[in-house]
Amino acid sequence: MNSFESNFFIKYLPEDTEICEIIHRHGIVILKKIFIWLFIVSISSMFYYISYRVKEIIPFYIFEIFLFALFFKIVYDIFDWYNDVWIITHDGIFDIKWKLFKSETNSIKYENIEGVEVIENGFIDIILKKGSIIIHKIGDEEFSIDEVYLPYNALNEIENFTKEEEKEEPQKDKFELMMEALSGVVVDYMDRKGGKKEEKIEEYLEEMKKKGETIDLR
Repeated sequence: MNSFESNFFIKYLPEDTEICEIIHRHGIVILKKIFIWLFIVSISSMFYYISYRVKEIIPFYIFEIFLFALFFKIVYDIFDWYNDVWIITHDGIFDIKWKLFKSETNSIKYENIEGVEVIENGFIDIILKKGSIIIHKIGDEEFSIDEVYLPYNALNEIENFTKEEEKEEPQKDKFELMMEALSGVVVDYMDRKGGKKEEKIEEYLEEMKKKGETIDLR
C-alpha cells in the first residue's frame, strides 16, 4: 500500500480510522474486460471501413458515438475495478462498492468474524496467485470478494487482527469483573457505614428518653 492509495481511500472511512491494508481484485480481471472491449472495437471498425453496405446503413457520426460509448465503458470499468476494494483497519474490514454517482460502504467488526477461507478455482488461479476470500460472520452470513490478488496474504492479515481481538476479550472480561467486584465492595461498605450511623442515632434517642431530656431536632 502506497501513500496515494491511503489518501485516496481514507475518504470512504470514518474519521480517525487508520488504514492497515487495501485488498484489490487481481489485475487480470480488468485486463480481460479491456481485451473484450478492444476486440469489439477492432471488429466493428474493420467491418465498418471494409463494408460499403454498412457505411450506407450507419452514418459515420453514429459510429463515432458508438466508439465513444465503448471508450467510456472501458474507463468506467477501470475505475470500478480500482475502487471496489476491501480496506483492513484496526477496527474491522470495510467493503467499498463504487458506483458512478455514489458509493456503498459496508463494514464488519473482527469480533463478528467466525471464520475466513480462500477458494482457488483450479490451476490457473494458483499460477496467477488469485482467489476468492470468504468471511463467515456469526449467524450464517457471508462477506466475500472475488478474484483477489495474493489472497493468502490478505487472509493472514485478517486472521492476525482476529486473534488480537480474541486476546483482548478475556482482558476486557476480567476488567469488567474486577470493576463489578469493587463496586460491590464499595456499596457494601457504604451500607454498613450508614447502618452504624443509624444505630448511634437510635441509641442517643433512647438515652434521651430515659433521662427525660428535651430533644432538639432543629
